[in-house]
Amino acid sequence: MAHLRKKGKKKWQIVLNVGINPKTGRKKRKTKIVNANKTKAKKVMHKLAQKYENEDYNSNINMTLEKYLNKWYKEYCLDNLAPKTYNDYKGVIDKHLIPALGSLKLQNIKAHHIIKYQSDKLKNGRIRGEGGLSKRSVQKHHRILSKALTDAEVTYEFIDSNPCRNVKAPSPDQPEINPFSKDEMNKILDSINENYLYAIIYAARETGLRRGELLALKFKDVNFSEQEIYIQRSVEEIRGEGLNYKKPKNDSSYRNIYIKSKLIEILRKLKKHHLKISHADNLIFTYKDGSKIRPDYITKKFKKTLRKINLGEHRFHDLRHTHATELLKARVHPKIVQERLGHAKIETTLNIYSHVIPSMQKDTIKKLEKYQNKDHDANIPHIFINKKTSH
Repeated sequence: MAHLRKKGKKKWQIVLNVGINPKTGRKKRKTKIVNANKTKAKKVMHKLAQKYENEDYNSNINMTLEKYLNKWYKEYCLDNLAPKTYNDYKGVIDKHLIPALGSLKLQNIKAHHIIKYQSDKLKNGRIRGEGGLSKRSVQKHHRILSKALTDAEVTYEFIDSNPCRNVKAPSPDQPEINPFSKDEMNKILDSINENYLYAIIYAARETGLRRGELLALKFKDVNFSEQEIYIQRSVEEIRGEGLNYKKPKNDSSYRNIYIKSKLIEILRKLKKHHLKISHADNLIFTYKDGSKIRPDYITKKFKKTLRKINLGEHRFHDLRHTHATELLKARVHPKIVQERLGHAKIETTLNIYSHVIPSMQKDTIKKLEKYQNKDHDANIPHIFINKKTSH
């Protein structure tokens, strides 16, 4: 834990190893210069090491979860997480974990504390109003706490083991999808008066892009002659900081997709308008004056539009589900649907849209019957014909 370095005649440097820096993964050290011979320097070193061990032990043994989480947030989250992610972490830490568990000593937290926390949050975990949090939200809390306590065990060495390790996080229910019918889509589009809103909703239905991907599209991402768009960024809103344009989270989110002629026509008209206002960012979907649109605004505007025509049970994300469902019903191969949606695995596509798959299987059998020799299938094989048996 401690050693000496010679710095000159009767001059020694005491070096104490005091843990690991969570930002860099390197050892943290404290040093002290002593003007003495080696024997006296060793005595000073041992006293300093013993003093630090006692102080460190007493500090760690009495550390509360609140103190540790604030330390972990400053030393790990701020430097290692994306802005929106560390803001989300901060919200969970400040609004949920610290009020419920913060007063507990870090070394005294057990699995039963975490089990009770998750149960309470599922039943009555909302900050405003009565009711519980969703399983997905509580699962997120579990993952944040587990990561923090893993670092407390492995990196900081404050605890012997992570009590989250043997606690099962809630498994979110399969999200219920609610695609629009053709009549509903026509009703929505017919009810819209604003050009920018019509363009966004139509594009969402025809491409299946996520909200953030749509609002981050630029005209340079469109190949008008080939009727193709390139998805290579997304936008999110960070509370207190504004809009953040970022690269897609996964490699599968980088993709090219082909689009219909009508959408190309709409994009051409939007480009013509943008050339008049000469907006620097060249974002495709903006307000009429070229200013940027916040993702949450589109969600609220879309919800307001739906309520006016009695379709308020839907969400903006259902436009993405509508696109996928229509493709599958049109007998487009699920692998193509997966690539258009930007799912990392085809299993994700098949699981979400499993309700469409049975009708595809029926169509597959019909195609198989046409392909195979019908003449052979027309007659029942002779081995299945009853024969008279002799006694």
